Order: sequence, then C-alpha cells, then structure tokens
Amino acid sequence: MNVAFSTAAALLAGLVSWVLFAFLFRRYRLRGGLHNLLYSLGLFLFALAVSLEALALLQGAWAGLDYRLFYFAGAMHGVTFLGLGSLALANPRAARSLLWLLLPLILWGLYLVMSAPVDFSRLPEPYTPSGAAFPPAAWDSPRGWTFPFNLLGTALMLGVALQSTFRFWRENPSRARGTLVIALSALVLAGTSSLNRLGVVGVEELGRALGVSLLYLGVVLVDRGKRLSEAQE
Repeated sequence: MNVAFSTAAALLAGLVSWVLFAFLFRRYRLRGGLHNLLYSLGLFLFALAVSLEALALLQGAWAGLDYRLFYFAGAMHGVTFLGLGSLALANPRAARSLLWLLLPLILWGLYLVMSAPVDFSRLPEPYTPSGAAFPPAAWDSPRGWTFPFNLLGTALMLGVALQSTFRFWRENPSRARGTLVIALSALVLAGTSSLNRLGVVGVEELGRALGVSLLYLGVVLVDRGKRLSEAQE
C-alpha cells in the first residue's frame, strides 16, 4: 500500500475520530448515560491510536512511547470500551459490573505494553502499524491479550446490538435502526482489523473512520428513540 495513501487515510481517520469523540462526549455531558461515557472513551482511544499511527507515518518510523500507546489504545482496548458501551445501552448495571471485573486485566495489559521489550527490526517497515515489534503472543506478551479483548468487545457490540434490534423493531423503530447501525459498525471495525492482521495496510484507517462514523450515527438514533419512548409514557 502506498505510504502517502496510508498517511492520508490515517489523518482522515484521526480527524473523524476526534470530531466524533468531541460530539459524543458533549452528549454525555449534556444528557449523561453510562453508554455515552463508555462510547466516548472507546472513541478517544481510537482517535489517539490513529493519530499516533499518522505521526509514525509522517516521521517515517515509530518512537518507543508512541508505539506502546498506539498498541494499548488501538490494538488492545478501543473495541473493549465500545463493547462495554453497547452493553450499557441494554443493561447499565451489567456493564458497570463487567467493567470492574475487567479493570485488573486492563491494568495488566497496560503494564505489559509499557514493560515488554520492543524490537522495531521485526516490523516490515519502521512505521508499520503492527504488534510484531513485541515478543510473540503469550500470556506475558501484549500480543497475547489483543485477541481476547477484541473478541469480547466485538461480541458485545454485535450481540447486544442485534438482540436490541429484534427487541425494539416493532415498538421503537428508531431505536432498532440505531442498534442495527451499531451492529454494522462492529462488523466494519472487526473486518478492517482482521485485514490489518493479514497484512493489508491502509484499509484499516478508512475502516476505522467509517466504523466510528456508523457508531456515532447509531448512538444518535438510539438516544432519539429512547427520548420518543419516554415522551409517550
């Protein structure tokens, strides 16, 4: 993939992610809601990761701390908090409990990311957005924890969204459309991340921009549906 194209895609994805994070965090400040807070945190991590990736592309190589933060925010935990946000839409208490259960593992992952040795010679290019600079996947390597967290986050986003879509399809079409869009955003984010692991570089940045845009649209539709339902009661 052309470096200039990858850089432009990363810059675009970063811009979209920061703008949507600002919008969604503003919604949280105005209207509250655990789901808005968790979605905002997930978007913040995505925005940070893509921005650091763009910086590496512009500089032609990764810096040590930038690479570690990129991996923690983007590869490991962006989807985790988006999944918790989806769970909070359906059951805030369950989302809060799961967050407390996951917190020790999240802190363990942060410790691994910050302490694991990094060898940039393992990367195909000095700026490649890959976890290959860390030791091979194992329980004490950051690469061993990306799949479980991403699987959990994607399953929560997709599963809760589809369940809510079927539940509200007749009684609250706006909310059902919103949860369906959130499910689509989960598929886009998961698909582009999988392509990156297969070595397709550049597509993930555009996929992230599309995925977080769909997520924001879905949250807006869900909140609108909830307000209409409350007004009719």
